[in-house]
Amino acid sequence: PGPRLLMLILVTAICFILGSVITYYFVAQSLNIDLLEIPNALLLPQNGRIALISNATAALMAFLLPSLVVAFFSEGAIVSNLGLSQKINLRQVAIVMLLALFGLVLSGSLATVTQAIPMGQDLQSWAKGLENTYKQAMLAMMQMHSIGDLLISLLLVALVPAIAEEFYFRGALQKTLKDWSGAPILAIIITAILFSAIHFSFYGFLSRMALGILLGLIYEQTNSIWLPMLMHFINNGVAITVLYFARGDQKKIDQTMDETMPWYWGIIAIAFIIFLFMQLKKYNNAGLEKNIQ
Repeated sequence: PGPRLLMLILVTAICFILGSVITYYFVAQSLNIDLLEIPNALLLPQNGRIALISNATAALMAFLLPSLVVAFFSEGAIVSNLGLSQKINLRQVAIVMLLALFGLVLSGSLATVTQAIPMGQDLQSWAKGLENTYKQAMLAMMQMHSIGDLLISLLLVALVPAIAEEFYFRGALQKTLKDWSGAPILAIIITAILFSAIHFSFYGFLSRMALGILLGLIYEQTNSIWLPMLMHFINNGVAITVLYFARGDQKKIDQTMDETMPWYWGIIAIAFIIFLFMQLKKYNNAGLEKNIQ
């Protein structure tokens, strides 16, 4: 596990640099601009499609490629190392879909809690600037005018990141940290913190960390990467679909981008989440006659 973790860190650094070079070159050539102009150019709505493609490419390079490399060189079959060999059943799928919905409620309540945290003026300005840049980038990519645009957004912003990030954070990083430390919960928490940090959103940090913990618990309990991918895709897909139906109405868009919910809804969500995890454990590896892959 030690050398595997070192390999993962090294390959991630290489792939991140390589991915950045490729995406920046693609954007610079597509828009005919200098490299220094790229960050601001990707925030413009008219460049939304290019931002979509570059974002998906960066995710594949930074997360999927390192996962494949580490799985290939690790002991055992590559399919097993990636978490693809474990079969899942329809009951598990249904439970994970419900977990995704209650996870959204928990994320909303945690966003409210985060906004209530007292902080200095400088820190608050930095946090709001970070959040505004994140939302501006998302809105620039979400220029959807037809069902075709919605499907492309679901593919590039919901499905591709769900696959790439789950292979990396759960299939590679969490598994390696667990094998190295012998502490599954510690591995889940560390992975969830890093998973949230890469989204560069202060007010969404606790929300995405909670999502990362739920994804990690699902993977730990089922040993299948398919189910975390499903939940991750639903989490991304719901937000994109709601934005699509809010298009053309700035008030609805602002409401959609506001992820906060009453804090006490989180307590209710946690109760349902605990119950659903109990059911997931109950039906783990059950109902083999209904197995799907």
